[in-house]
Amino acid sequence: MLLFILLNKYYEYRYVWAHIENDLGLGYQVAAFWAGQEGSMLFWIICQAVFGILLIKHARSWENPVMTVVAFSQAFMLTLIMGLQLGGISIGTSPFALLREAMGESNREFFENPAYLLMIADGNGLNPLLRNIWMLSHPPFTFIGYAAVMVPFSFAIAGLWRKQYQEWIRPALPWTVLGVFFLGIGIILGGVWAYESLTFGGFWAWDPIENASLVPWLVLVAALHLMLVSHKRKNTFFPTFLFTILSFLFVVYATYLTRSGILSETSVHSFGDDGTGIHIMLYIFSLSLIAAVLLIKNFRLMPSKESDEPFTREFWLFVGALVLVLSAFQIIFTTSIPVLNRIMGSDFAPPTDVVSYYNSWQMPFAIVIALLIGVTHFIRWGKNNMKTFAGSIMLSIILAFVAGVLITFLYGIHTSGHLLMLFSSLFALFSSIDLLLRFRKNYTNPGSVIAHLGIAMFLLAVLITFSKKETISQNTSGYFLGQQFREDENLLLIKGEVLSMGNYHVVYAGREFDGERIRYQVDFLKKNKNGDFYMAFSSYPAILLNERMGNVYEPFSKVFLNRDIFTYVTFADVDRDKHGHPPSASQLYTLAINDTIALENNRLVLKGIESEKSEDGNIDPDNITITAKLEILTHFGNNYEIEPVLMIKDGYVMHHDEQVKDLDMVVRFKWIADTPNTIELEVVQEQPEFIIIKTVIFPYINLLWLSMLVMLAGAWISFRHRWRKRISAGEAEPDINP
Repeated sequence: MLLFILLNKYYEYRYVWAHIENDLGLGYQVAAFWAGQEGSMLFWIICQAVFGILLIKHARSWENPVMTVVAFSQAFMLTLIMGLQLGGISIGTSPFALLREAMGESNREFFENPAYLLMIADGNGLNPLLRNIWMLSHPPFTFIGYAAVMVPFSFAIAGLWRKQYQEWIRPALPWTVLGVFFLGIGIILGGVWAYESLTFGGFWAWDPIENASLVPWLVLVAALHLMLVSHKRKNTFFPTFLFTILSFLFVVYATYLTRSGILSETSVHSFGDDGTGIHIMLYIFSLSLIAAVLLIKNFRLMPSKESDEPFTREFWLFVGALVLVLSAFQIIFTTSIPVLNRIMGSDFAPPTDVVSYYNSWQMPFAIVIALLIGVTHFIRWGKNNMKTFAGSIMLSIILAFVAGVLITFLYGIHTSGHLLMLFSSLFALFSSIDLLLRFRKNYTNPGSVIAHLGIAMFLLAVLITFSKKETISQNTSGYFLGQQFREDENLLLIKGEVLSMGNYHVVYAGREFDGERIRYQVDFLKKNKNGDFYMAFSSYPAILLNERMGNVYEPFSKVFLNRDIFTYVTFADVDRDKHGHPPSASQLYTLAINDTIALENNRLVLKGIESEKSEDGNIDPDNITITAKLEILTHFGNNYEIEPVLMIKDGYVMHHDEQVKDLDMVVRFKWIADTPNTIELEVVQEQPEFIIIKTVIFPYINLLWLSMLVMLAGAWISFRHRWRKRISAGEAEPDINP
């Protein structure tokens, strides 16, 4: 029904009016479904309902307790979109609220008109930041992932409820892998969207809402590995339950951060505060209370470890899971500083340079995880033989060391942290490849190894790409850009002028305006052996115009096999570029001989004054011709000699102006000043059409995208394996029914 009223543009509904407008394309009309708070929550509820139907079909003997948890979650989430008022208490906000109800008393007179619907000509429209092709995929996959994470949470609660601490793991495993898969897709698509559409120069900016979606994924991955330990060794049950439960609690907490408005000043993704935050906190509290009671009640009943033998796969999988959770807690703690300030009344300041801050914290975690991936590949369950282990792992260590040395010298990696990350990621990479080639018969589930291979490639790509990204747009124009633009990162381009930039020369070639978007053409040139320019490629950064919600600056990435050249506009005169009429400026100057004046970045010098005299050597003030000898020196080193003329014939004043086409300038000898050897000049100069751009080179970023595909492929293969194994093994009926 919501989709129906959106597609039919029923503007009497507030949600439709807020997110739809007449000229919105069909794809974005569909995307408007999840563009707002109520619609996105409804979509999440629908996704949970689909998983509930699948559980009814496949959960078998676990259907009753698992579906009880799912139904509880559904009931709570449905209250978020009920839009009821009970005794002054608001319960949720409905996507079907009428516009006249939402506007309140301020527009009462308008809505009292019986024909007010005919007077609503258009809707407010979709936020320009959301008018992107990735809007059709990133939010849906993220919400599918959120719904999928609920399933292992429900199994964990059901296992505690039944006091069956191991039996719940086998049926929960494929759903857990599915949650890792779908939530991973959502995070990755968000990164691709950010890279292609936002101008911070990268695919991840450690935005608070990005962090809030990453944290449950990290905790769920940790829970997945502990499930394997608990299922195989029949121990480590408490942390397995705890991490599985926390993964979904962090999903709900991420929703709170997004929808409470508490991060509205620190995140571009946050919604405003409409009272939903308190409702979601009550949801988190209810789930946490149920989980805490069951965990405390069952803690002493769970089987404990027989020993803590360190040279076992289960021990190092536990360590790896713990590192992932510690990484997640560091992220969520810093992200939650605004929440802590509100609760405690404190005034802690979030980090100013968030990228450097999080990178410095997360690099040690990444190094440890990569080393653990490489090591645990060659450690078996139970006791291991050190000699066999050393023989198996040695090839990966040697290959990682040799490749690391080559990359260090060829690529120029010098800092200790980067060198450690380089070796650890290469070690994880080669151990994964070695496992797939030499030891593949020892593994029934290659999906996990492929996923580890993708993670190793990802860590290596992050190191290579972002430690060596290069901003080549240093300002060589000679113009001062102002305090808001760094001279070492921004370049001013006047239309038609060729400037050097890195290994290229660039020229602003022109622009197009299609009524919605101004698209600029920046040509990248190179020189041949003869010194002549030839076209290397063109870049087309754009500005999406929206007067109501603000313009959106859209980057353009020229993709090569080994690098991307990423360009976006940091400043443009949008009003001029939209209408296509560059203004002119007229200025009057008084100059004596040898005086110099500045004309933008050029200099104009009065070299001399010559006048025509009659044959008898006298000057007739009513019939005279005076020429000004001028020289213009450009900031590029070019010289222009011009001679504007002032003529008086029979008392009438006439001017012979000089036009300098290269500089879009007209110079007029206006009049003779009162001071001897001094004249008045009028300079009419068309304001040059220009833009300011920033260009960044991302080396080998295609390796980053490839690594994500490999990781997702491994997760999907692992899911298929776990699902088939679950079906083929069947399920024993539980001994205790709730």
